[in-house]
Amino acid sequence: MSNLDERTAVEHPSPDPAKSMALLVDITIIAAITAIAYYLEGLAFDGGWIPFSEEARGASSVVAGAFAAVGLTWRRGGTLRDLGFKHPKSWALLPVQATIVLVVFAAAQFLVPMLISSFIEVPAPDMSRYESLAGNILGAIGMALVLPLTASIPEEIIYRGFFVGRLTEVFQRNLAGAALSVLLPALVFSSIHFSWGIGGMLMTFIMGLIWGTAYLLCDRNLWVVILAHSGGHILFVVQLYLAEPMVA
Repeated sequence: MSNLDERTAVEHPSPDPAKSMALLVDITIIAAITAIAYYLEGLAFDGGWIPFSEEARGASSVVAGAFAAVGLTWRRGGTLRDLGFKHPKSWALLPVQATIVLVVFAAAQFLVPMLISSFIEVPAPDMSRYESLAGNILGAIGMALVLPLTASIPEEIIYRGFFVGRLTEVFQRNLAGAALSVLLPALVFSSIHFSWGIGGMLMTFIMGLIWGTAYLLCDRNLWVVILAHSGGHILFVVQLYLAEPMVA
């Protein structure tokens, strides 16, 4: 082996096949638990067993998946730090980083559909299930307060802390491996928002790419993307309250 090959092997070591298989099994377990919880939740909603409106559909399955991710991490000998819950280098810098991530997302969700629409028509996200929030100040405030607990935090635990974190251990630690580690969870994250239609899936795919990239660039600190995600939800609720059409 040449000196160059030796340096490359040290800088980008090949993943251990047994470890990679175990990590993929972990990902499959969490995905299965979330899917099963979503199916059961749907039965409960359709049967009238859950005393909440349609806006809450999907929340319990995400929370179940997040608890499963935390439990599986602990069982494997990990801690919350392994999921990204760690002290940032500067707490004062944290909201600045989150704001930058949110601004990038806001710009991307406007520009990307506009560019794509030059080739194909991009429908607006289907937000009809949230129509009851239009002009409903109490409902909007309630949703803004609940979303961090039922969406921002659990979704970031699953899709960034767990999925991106696990996949970076599966793929080689280079640019291509990082790109795949961000892309695959973004695709899954987009697919679970199928009820929002093609436009909504595109919006959440962009979100998944930006959130995942920010997670890696910010030293795998989950607080950054949780704050950015929560900020995005506040803007989302404001749009719903003002009954403004979503552009992406």
